[in-house]
Amino acid sequence: MNKKTLESFKDILKSYWLFFLPHHLFSRFTYIITRTKHPLTKYLINLYISLFKINLKECERESIDEYETFCDFFTRKLKKGVHKIDKNKDSVVSSCDGKILEYGKIKNNSIVQVKGKYISVDDLLGDNKDLRNEYIDGSFITIYLSPKDYHRVHMPLDGKLSKTTYVPGRLYSVATHAVNAIKNLYSRNERLVCSFKNNEIYFTVVFVAAINVSSIETVWSGEVSPPAPKKVIKSNYDRKKINIIKGEELGMFKSGSTVVLLFNDKVKLSTNLKRGKLVRVGNKLGEIIV
Repeated sequence: MNKKTLESFKDILKSYWLFFLPHHLFSRFTYIITRTKHPLTKYLINLYISLFKINLKECERESIDEYETFCDFFTRKLKKGVHKIDKNKDSVVSSCDGKILEYGKIKNNSIVQVKGKYISVDDLLGDNKDLRNEYIDGSFITIYLSPKDYHRVHMPLDGKLSKTTYVPGRLYSVATHAVNAIKNLYSRNERLVCSFKNNEIYFTVVFVAAINVSSIETVWSGEVSPPAPKKVIKSNYDRKKINIIKGEELGMFKSGSTVVLLFNDKVKLSTNLKRGKLVRVGNKLGEIIV
């Protein structure tokens, strides 16, 4: 058995149990525990800081005594100046802190999940047929937010919110082994699709939920996931003036997950992008070419 086949087999073994786990029940339990103030709160926060090497000096609240619940700590805000937003007016920047998993051109209405595996843009966006033509010859970037990362999501460029689509689904892990092993993972998982426009530029920020993601929130509507009942929820914001500038917060995960950014052909990705590259909010990822 060669090395590549062995690694693939290991990824399958690590991911196979996910098919049998009651994802939503498990995540709802997390929802309750992380939002409850209890004697273990400080212990859990201290353990988390130790395990994932969290830099408290970057946080607005440096003392764990200032956090009421674990969720309060997990969604911590960082001090002004920690994130330096690229000031070039034509730049497109990272929406989050994390690791670039994949990037490139959108070809045949598909993006790369991992080498050899592709995801239909239609499926990812929740079969929004009116968005189908917007991303022909466009580009994408997939960024994984690890447990140690800051979990608020920001705007990659100025834009007006046009629509959102909440798509129910599974909550598979989005760790590397699962991404490698599970076909169409991002389009099978629960997600929130947020579409924006800026003159001729169209772009979408997709919040992909995962195991233990007990909530997705946006700045304009609060908690979006988990809703009840579990059904596709489409919201049109064309008549509302929800304009968010580059670098401003647009939402958050209340546990780790993945962000997929889609751009139309008016954005060109930077040539220095690499798989595995660590990025932070505000780092340049590309530029407007209108």
